[in-house]
Amino acid sequence: MKVVQINVTCGNGSTGVIATEIADLLKHNGHESYIAYGQGESDYPNTFKISSTWERKLHALINTRIWGEEGTGSICATHKLLKWIDGIHPDIVHIHTLHTNFLNYSIFFRYLQEKKIRVVWSFFDCWPFTGRCTHFAESGCRRWESECHDCPQLKTSGNRSWFFDKSQKLFLKKKQWFQSLQNLDIIVCSNWLKREVEKSICQGHPIHMIYNWIDMKKFKEIHDPAVYERYGLNCEKQIIVSVSALWDDRSTRLADAIRLAKLLPQEYQFVIIGEKTSKRQLPPNMIHIDYVAGTEELSKLYSCALAYVNFSVEDTFGKVMAEAQLCGTPAIVFDATACPEVVGDAGFVVPPHNVQDMLGCIHEIRKNGRDYYSQRCISRVKENFDYHQNVSKYLEVYKQILGREQQNCKD
Repeated sequence: MKVVQINVTCGNGSTGVIATEIADLLKHNGHESYIAYGQGESDYPNTFKISSTWERKLHALINTRIWGEEGTGSICATHKLLKWIDGIHPDIVHIHTLHTNFLNYSIFFRYLQEKKIRVVWSFFDCWPFTGRCTHFAESGCRRWESECHDCPQLKTSGNRSWFFDKSQKLFLKKKQWFQSLQNLDIIVCSNWLKREVEKSICQGHPIHMIYNWIDMKKFKEIHDPAVYERYGLNCEKQIIVSVSALWDDRSTRLADAIRLAKLLPQEYQFVIIGEKTSKRQLPPNMIHIDYVAGTEELSKLYSCALAYVNFSVEDTFGKVMAEAQLCGTPAIVFDATACPEVVGDAGFVVPPHNVQDMLGCIHEIRKNGRDYYSQRCISRVKENFDYHQNVSKYLEVYKQILGREQQNCKD
């Protein structure tokens, strides 16, 4: 079996790591694996860099930012990709994340249709079935269920446009692509996302739910007293931790975090981890850590916390919640999108933006003690988000597709 994966990155970022982990298992089982990617660099074997930096920047500036028509540039890069795919003759093309200005969508999907290539598409956000945005929960927009137009997140979500709203045009193009791909299977990373996809332009195609996974060797409970001094934490206080790729003013995450910090009694210290672009001043009991070097160091921060709190209302999976629980730290999340599904009965769920209820959960965890929850948290992650178990399901989907094709040929 020959599988070509296409993603924005290779070996870095969440989807880039997923692509190489699938490739590793393919090769381990005697199959041929190839990865094409759009940005960054990679020394992973059998890879192809789709677009140059200057071509991506031109695509982003002219096609996306000015004209509002993402995916209409990168013509030369896309033709080079198709020539590379022709030389492989893959059994399956597996698409991951496409929306970063490195591919011409019309040329690419017309090629897949004409060649009648079997396609698997992993949805890690909502972009594939909306006009242009990656998430819609926070804005409450449901136009994608019928036809996108007048996008309320034109300048805040997805590849932003400075001037023109082409969400309706892009939506209709996507609808055409999905209708043209006769051999398409979709993989989603949560049951919440599966329910949404079933209401979208993708309905009618087989949909497989496979959870993302956590590498059990990389995240584990590690109690290291040195972590307090290294990050300026007070070892005599109860630590609350939250992680986000970006703390900015475009989402409600930072605002909710500050509101919770102001409610916490003085015996608590609140740590937020991740890049912070907002100029908001943090309360005295909040500490910001911009960057943590490596999963072991992050495990130590998770492990020193009484609780992990998550402020997202737009998570199709939410890996950081599972990482924290694997370190024995109970998670408190909003009742939104896939967050409750990830923490399950090992965590706490409160109404969106209700930080008062979050505080109540924190007090309950402190009353019972962190150790009361730790084993349940670790067991849930191991049972549901194991790397070997879940990545193997991707190979099962590949085999189902090829088996279905062989059966159709016999019939």
